[in-house]
Amino acid sequence: MRPVDESGPRLADPRREGLYHIGNSTHWIVLEGVRILTDPWLAEPADHLLRHSVPPSPLPIDPDVVLISHAHADHFDPLALGRLRRTASVLVPTRAMRRALLDLGFNDARLVRAGQRLDDLRGLTVDVVSGRHTVLEVCYRVARHGRVLFFAGDSMLTPEIEAAAGEGTIPFVVLPGERSRLLGRRVGMSPEEAVALARRLGARRAVLTHHEHRVATRSPLRFLVDVPAVDRREFPSWFTVPVPGQHVAFPWEAAS
Repeated sequence: MRPVDESGPRLADPRREGLYHIGNSTHWIVLEGVRILTDPWLAEPADHLLRHSVPPSPLPIDPDVVLISHAHADHFDPLALGRLRRTASVLVPTRAMRRALLDLGFNDARLVRAGQRLDDLRGLTVDVVSGRHTVLEVCYRVARHGRVLFFAGDSMLTPEIEAAAGEGTIPFVVLPGERSRLLGRRVGMSPEEAVALARRLGARRAVLTHHEHRVATRSPLRFLVDVPAVDRREFPSWFTVPVPGQHVAFPWEAAS
Protein backbone atom coordinates (compact mmCIF):
# COMPACT_ATOMS: atom_id res chain seq x y z
CA MET A 1 0.00 0.00 0.00
CA ARG A 2 1.05 3.59 -0.55
CA PRO A 3 -0.23 6.98 0.66
CA VAL A 4 -2.79 8.68 -1.53
CA ASP A 5 -2.15 12.07 -3.10
CA GLU A 6 -3.63 14.54 -0.58
CA SER A 7 -4.20 17.24 -3.14
CA GLY A 8 -7.77 18.08 -2.18
CA PRO A 9 -8.43 21.65 -0.96
CA ARG A 10 -6.88 22.60 2.36
CA LEU A 11 -9.24 23.31 5.22
CA ALA A 12 -9.97 27.04 5.29
CA ASP A 13 -9.97 27.25 9.11
CA PRO A 14 -9.47 23.98 11.05
CA ARG A 15 -10.65 25.71 14.25
CA ARG A 16 -14.06 26.55 12.79
CA GLU A 17 -17.10 24.91 14.37
CA GLY A 18 -18.84 22.34 12.20
CA LEU A 19 -17.63 19.57 9.90
CA TYR A 20 -14.95 19.62 7.24
CA HIS A 21 -15.02 16.72 4.82
CA ILE A 22 -11.56 15.21 4.25
CA GLY A 23 -12.52 12.26 2.04
CA ASN A 24 -14.56 9.06 2.12
CA SER A 25 -15.42 8.49 5.82
CA THR A 26 -12.78 10.85 7.17
CA HIS A 27 -14.20 14.05 8.65
CA TRP A 28 -12.75 16.82 10.81
CA ILE A 29 -15.39 17.98 13.29
CA VAL A 30 -15.08 20.80 15.81
CA LEU A 31 -17.83 20.56 18.43
CA GLU A 32 -17.84 23.38 20.97
CA GLY A 33 -14.07 23.65 20.62
CA VAL A 34 -13.26 19.91 20.78
CA ARG A 35 -11.51 18.60 17.65
CA ILE A 36 -12.78 15.21 16.44
CA LEU A 37 -11.43 13.08 13.58
CA THR A 38 -13.41 10.14 12.18
CA ASP A 39 -12.11 7.02 10.43
CA PRO A 40 -8.82 8.41 9.03
CA TRP A 41 -7.71 6.76 5.76
CA LEU A 42 -4.76 7.54 3.46
CA ALA A 43 -3.08 4.28 2.36
CA GLU A 44 -4.47 2.49 -0.67
CA PRO A 45 -5.59 0.13 -1.97
CA ALA A 46 -7.40 -0.46 1.32
CA ASP A 47 -7.95 -4.17 2.00
CA HIS A 48 -6.24 -4.75 -1.40
CA LEU A 49 -9.41 -3.46 -2.99
CA LEU A 50 -10.53 0.16 -2.47
CA ARG A 51 -9.09 3.44 -3.68
CA HIS A 52 -10.18 7.03 -3.19
CA SER A 53 -12.28 8.21 -6.11
CA VAL A 54 -11.05 11.80 -5.63
CA PRO A 55 -7.98 13.09 -3.77
CA PRO A 56 -8.71 13.84 -0.10
CA SER A 57 -7.82 17.06 1.65
CA PRO A 58 -4.59 17.06 3.70
CA LEU A 59 -5.19 15.22 6.96
CA PRO A 60 -5.17 17.37 10.12
CA ILE A 61 -2.76 15.89 12.66
CA ASP A 62 -3.89 17.33 15.99
CA PRO A 63 -7.31 15.96 16.97
CA ASP A 64 -8.38 15.72 20.58
CA VAL A 65 -10.50 12.63 19.88
CA VAL A 66 -10.47 10.03 17.08
CA LEU A 67 -13.60 7.94 16.53
CA ILE A 68 -13.10 4.71 14.60
CA SER A 69 -16.10 2.66 13.57
CA HIS A 70 -14.54 -0.63 12.45
CA ALA A 71 -11.40 -2.42 11.31
CA HIS A 72 -11.67 -2.19 7.52
CA ALA A 73 -8.57 -0.48 6.15
CA ASP A 74 -10.50 2.43 4.62
CA HIS A 75 -11.59 3.31 8.17
CA PHE A 76 -8.70 2.09 10.34
CA ASP A 77 -5.47 2.95 8.57
CA PRO A 78 -2.18 2.72 10.53
CA LEU A 79 -0.45 5.00 8.01
CA ALA A 80 -3.00 7.78 8.61
CA LEU A 81 -3.03 7.16 12.36
CA GLY A 82 0.75 7.34 12.38
CA ARG A 83 0.52 10.93 11.15
CA LEU A 84 -1.44 12.03 14.22
CA ARG A 85 -0.14 13.48 17.45
CA ARG A 86 -0.07 10.73 20.05
CA THR A 87 -1.88 12.91 22.57
CA ALA A 88 -5.26 12.09 20.95
CA SER A 89 -7.79 9.85 22.66
CA VAL A 90 -8.71 7.10 20.17
CA LEU A 91 -11.81 4.90 20.44
CA VAL A 92 -11.85 1.48 18.74
CA PRO A 93 -14.18 -1.55 18.98
CA THR A 94 -11.66 -4.45 18.99
CA ARG A 95 -8.66 -5.50 21.07
CA ALA A 96 -6.49 -5.99 17.98
CA MET A 97 -7.11 -2.38 16.93
CA ARG A 98 -6.21 -1.15 20.41
CA ARG A 99 -2.98 -3.16 20.37
CA ALA A 100 -2.06 -1.61 17.02
CA LEU A 101 -2.64 1.86 18.44
CA LEU A 102 -0.48 1.13 21.49
CA ASP A 103 2.26 -0.09 19.14
CA LEU A 104 2.00 3.24 17.31
CA GLY A 105 2.58 5.07 20.60
CA PHE A 106 -0.92 6.27 21.52
CA ASN A 107 -1.22 6.44 25.30
CA ASP A 108 -5.01 6.82 25.37
CA ALA A 109 -6.27 4.04 23.10
CA ARG A 110 -9.64 2.93 24.41
CA LEU A 111 -11.49 -0.28 23.68
CA VAL A 112 -15.21 0.48 23.57
CA ARG A 113 -18.29 -1.71 23.31
CA ALA A 114 -21.82 -1.11 22.13
CA GLY A 115 -24.04 0.26 24.89
CA GLN A 116 -21.17 1.97 26.68
CA ARG A 117 -21.24 5.65 27.69
CA LEU A 118 -18.12 7.74 28.20
CA ASP A 119 -19.15 10.66 30.38
CA ASP A 120 -16.10 12.90 30.06
CA LEU A 121 -13.92 12.24 27.05
CA ARG A 122 -12.06 15.53 26.56
CA GLY A 123 -15.29 17.28 27.55
CA LEU A 124 -17.50 15.08 25.35
CA THR A 125 -20.20 12.61 26.30
CA VAL A 126 -19.97 9.68 23.88
CA ASP A 127 -22.50 6.88 23.56
CA VAL A 128 -21.30 3.83 21.65
CA VAL A 129 -24.10 2.38 19.52
CA SER A 130 -24.22 -1.06 17.94
CA GLY A 131 -23.81 -1.00 14.16
CA ARG A 132 -23.94 -3.80 11.58
CA HIS A 133 -21.50 -4.50 8.79
CA THR A 134 -19.35 -7.36 7.50
CA VAL A 135 -17.15 -6.95 10.61
CA LEU A 136 -17.84 -5.63 14.11
CA GLU A 137 -18.95 -2.01 13.76
CA VAL A 138 -19.95 0.71 16.21
CA CYS A 139 -21.49 4.14 15.75
CA TYR A 140 -21.09 7.17 18.00
CA ARG A 141 -23.55 9.65 19.52
CA VAL A 142 -21.50 12.64 20.68
CA ALA A 143 -22.66 15.53 22.89
CA ARG A 144 -21.12 18.64 24.41
CA HIS A 145 -22.87 21.55 26.11
CA GLY A 146 -26.23 20.29 24.87
CA ARG A 147 -25.10 20.05 21.23
CA VAL A 148 -25.49 16.55 19.76
CA LEU A 149 -24.28 14.76 16.63
CA PHE A 150 -24.24 11.18 15.38
CA PHE A 151 -21.62 9.37 13.26
CA ALA A 152 -22.58 6.02 11.73
CA GLY A 153 -19.45 4.90 9.84
CA ASP A 154 -20.74 2.69 7.04
CA SER A 155 -23.22 0.71 9.12
CA MET A 156 -26.49 -0.79 8.06
CA LEU A 157 -29.55 0.02 10.16
CA THR A 158 -29.81 -1.64 13.58
CA PRO A 159 -32.44 -1.52 16.31
CA GLU A 160 -29.90 0.30 18.47
CA ILE A 161 -29.42 3.03 15.86
CA GLU A 162 -33.19 3.36 15.54
CA ALA A 163 -33.46 3.57 19.34
CA ALA A 164 -31.14 6.60 19.35
CA ALA A 165 -34.18 8.61 18.30
CA GLY A 166 -35.68 7.83 21.68
CA GLU A 167 -32.75 9.49 23.43
CA GLY A 168 -33.76 12.89 22.11
CA THR A 169 -33.37 14.87 18.91
CA ILE A 170 -30.01 14.65 17.12
CA PRO A 171 -29.80 17.81 15.00
CA PHE A 172 -26.63 16.86 13.06
CA VAL A 173 -26.02 13.38 11.63
CA VAL A 174 -23.28 11.83 9.49
CA LEU A 175 -24.70 8.77 7.76
CA PRO A 176 -23.80 6.35 4.94
CA GLY A 177 -26.26 6.03 2.09
CA GLU A 178 -25.07 3.92 -0.82
CA ARG A 179 -25.86 0.89 -2.95
CA SER A 180 -22.59 -1.00 -2.60
CA ARG A 181 -22.75 -4.79 -2.51
CA LEU A 182 -20.36 -7.56 -1.51
CA LEU A 183 -21.08 -10.90 -3.20
CA GLY A 184 -24.46 -9.46 -4.14
CA ARG A 185 -25.38 -8.54 -0.56
CA ARG A 186 -25.87 -5.03 0.78
CA VAL A 187 -23.24 -3.75 3.19
CA GLY A 188 -24.64 -0.38 4.31
CA MET A 189 -27.69 1.85 4.48
CA SER A 190 -29.38 2.73 1.23
CA PRO A 191 -29.99 6.40 0.38
CA GLU A 192 -33.69 5.95 1.21
CA GLU A 193 -32.85 4.43 4.61
CA ALA A 194 -30.36 7.18 5.42
CA VAL A 195 -32.79 9.99 4.59
CA ALA A 196 -35.61 8.34 6.54
CA LEU A 197 -33.34 7.72 9.55
CA ALA A 198 -32.15 11.33 9.56
CA ARG A 199 -35.78 12.44 9.69
CA ARG A 200 -36.59 10.03 12.55
CA LEU A 201 -33.58 11.31 14.50
CA GLY A 202 -34.89 14.85 14.11
CA ALA A 203 -31.86 15.98 12.11
CA ARG A 204 -31.89 19.48 10.70
CA ARG A 205 -28.71 18.83 8.77
CA ALA A 206 -27.21 15.59 7.50
CA VAL A 207 -23.90 14.72 5.82
CA LEU A 208 -23.23 11.69 3.63
CA THR A 209 -20.21 9.65 4.65
CA HIS A 210 -18.34 6.75 3.02
CA HIS A 211 -19.08 7.82 -0.54
CA GLU A 212 -15.76 8.59 -2.26
CA HIS A 213 -14.22 5.18 -2.86
CA ARG A 214 -13.95 2.92 -5.88
CA VAL A 215 -12.83 -0.61 -6.61
CA ALA A 216 -9.21 -0.96 -7.72
CA THR A 217 -9.42 -2.28 -11.28
CA ARG A 218 -6.30 -4.44 -10.91
CA SER A 219 -7.45 -6.11 -7.72
CA PRO A 220 -8.17 -9.84 -8.04
CA LEU A 221 -11.14 -9.23 -5.74
CA ARG A 222 -12.76 -6.60 -7.95
CA PHE A 223 -15.43 -8.98 -9.25
CA LEU A 224 -16.73 -9.56 -5.71
CA VAL A 225 -17.61 -5.93 -4.96
CA ASP A 226 -19.91 -3.45 -6.65
CA VAL A 227 -19.49 0.21 -5.66
CA PRO A 228 -21.87 2.38 -7.73
CA ALA A 229 -21.31 6.12 -7.82
CA VAL A 230 -23.54 8.18 -5.55
CA ASP A 231 -26.47 9.94 -7.20
CA ARG A 232 -26.83 13.29 -5.43
CA ARG A 233 -30.41 13.56 -6.69
CA GLU A 234 -31.38 10.85 -4.19
CA PHE A 235 -30.76 13.21 -1.28
CA PRO A 236 -32.77 16.30 -0.23
CA SER A 237 -31.16 19.73 -0.05
CA TRP A 238 -30.57 19.51 3.72
CA PHE A 239 -28.59 16.27 3.24
CA THR A 240 -25.13 17.32 2.05
CA VAL A 241 -23.08 15.10 -0.25
CA PRO A 242 -19.74 16.76 0.50
CA VAL A 243 -16.54 17.10 -1.51
CA PRO A 244 -13.07 17.25 0.05
CA GLY A 245 -12.42 20.51 1.83
CA GLN A 246 -16.10 21.43 2.05
CA HIS A 247 -17.34 22.86 5.35
CA VAL A 248 -20.80 21.99 6.66
CA ALA A 249 -22.07 24.22 9.46
CA PHE A 250 -23.96 22.85 12.41
CA PRO A 251 -27.64 23.85 12.24
CA TRP A 252 -27.37 25.72 15.52
CA GLU A 253 -24.36 27.68 14.25
CA ALA A 254 -26.14 28.58 11.00
CA ALA A 255 -29.13 29.82 12.99
CA SER A 256 -27.11 31.95 15.42
